[in-house]
Amino acid sequence: MSRRRRARWPALAIAALIAAASGRAAASPSQDLDRARQAFREHDYESAAKLATYLLYPEERLGLPVDLVEAHVILGASAFEIGHRAEAKREFERALQIQPEKVLTDMLFSDGAIRLFDETRADIEARARRDAELRKIADERERIRKYRESMVVVERRSFFVNFMPFGAGQFQNHNYRRAYFFAATQGTTFLTSIGIFAYLARTYGFVGKVPLEDGPRVRTLQQVEIVTGAAFFVFYTLGVVDSIRHFKARTNIKTDDSILNDLPDDLKLTPPKKPKATSLRDRLHLGPILTPGGVGLGLSLESD
Repeated sequence: MSRRRRARWPALAIAALIAAASGRAAASPSQDLDRARQAFREHDYESAAKLATYLLYPEERLGLPVDLVEAHVILGASAFEIGHRAEAKREFERALQIQPEKVLTDMLFSDGAIRLFDETRADIEARARRDAELRKIADERERIRKYRESMVVVERRSFFVNFMPFGAGQFQNHNYRRAYFFAATQGTTFLTSIGIFAYLARTYGFVGKVPLEDGPRVRTLQQVEIVTGAAFFVFYTLGVVDSIRHFKARTNIKTDDSILNDLPDDLKLTPPKKPKATSLRDRLHLGPILTPGGVGLGLSLESD
């Protein structure tokens, strides 16, 4: 279609208004609809479009829904025949919004106009199904949110766990940073002390004699054994005190997402990602190391 022919379509509304103001004021909307229908049957699509535009825009001049549907269909079909597919589809959609069961027959409309009308109906139905599904998902999400907020889970805790080493009390209290700290410090000092003791007992026996040349090294190992053993009891005591301080026999806990495992993927809540260790305490690791003179403690710093 030529550019000149396309440029004529936006002027239809203006032409319809000019025609209405220059001598057609006496005609009733029903008569104008009859004239638009007759012009369309005679394949005078531009005249039919002008008359239908006058009846629909800028305000509707037809009172009956069936007349509005017909005017939209005539305008849409005329636009299609002239070559304005987008305008045609828009008018067909407005007609179907008023009368969803409306159908076109080949007795009056071309095959192309009928196909576009049916395509518009299919698009409207697909959009309605999609909107209904989105509403269903939104309602289900809201139901799940309210369900989770209404759930109360009570956790019972044992007072005896407070006296267990290696951060057991902190783990029970869900104080995970302190739990990992006490587990690391108590575990390191305990393993170092017991490891040196086992080494010396296996090498020299419990009451065996130590060769003179091994005396300084054995003495150093025994000192490390005593220091790490004492450090273990210090960290153990601190851990017990901290655990009892924050102990609660019963506490309400939040439910996790395990109750949602059977839901569709689009309804499941994404668990938050575990943040990286950024503080110095989280990135500092304490552990035993072997030295030429025996066993010791070493510190390491985790890098990004």
